[in-house]
Amino acid sequence: MYVDSILALNPNAHVLELGSGPGYLAEFLINHCPNIDYTAFDFSEAMHDLAKGKLSAAQRLKCNFITGNFKQSAWEESLQFNQNSTFDVIVIHQALHELRHKAYAAEFHRNVKRLLNTQGVYFVCDHLYAPHAQQNHELYMSVEEHLAALKAANYGRVEFIGEVNGLVIFKSQHSYERD
Repeated sequence: MYVDSILALNPNAHVLELGSGPGYLAEFLINHCPNIDYTAFDFSEAMHDLAKGKLSAAQRLKCNFITGNFKQSAWEESLQFNQNSTFDVIVIHQALHELRHKAYAAEFHRNVKRLLNTQGVYFVCDHLYAPHAQQNHELYMSVEEHLAALKAANYGRVEFIGEVNGLVIFKSQHSYERD
């Protein structure tokens, strides 16, 4: 789904993955979207090292690795290379719960929105709070709570894509009104 969205939006997209970890998604997207510019953002230099080891030399040339912690205030400033720097696609894949409490999700999504170009797409995939999934209601959110957090961040279009094995995915885009 990420690949299809990137290729439909812009095969030369500037893609940001938040909480990029050991590089599984980076490797997959670069293999399937060979013209993207990929930025991996993670708090762990060790994870960046694992990702770099997983990627070929040619794949690493398409990647920018930035170390930072999205739990700290103003974390997004390290990703704003200049005033006009935004991303076409932003993905947070199984890392939103790293905020350590769902109460921080709406503010996090607002900060992400500052990094997304006005025609861009923001994907959120995380574990679901539900009887058949995760049971920690302070850490994980229901579908309704995810939708409410994204709408509270003033995304104009928010879509629940679906659930697979206790993971939910959402697609959001800017509103076309001024923030």
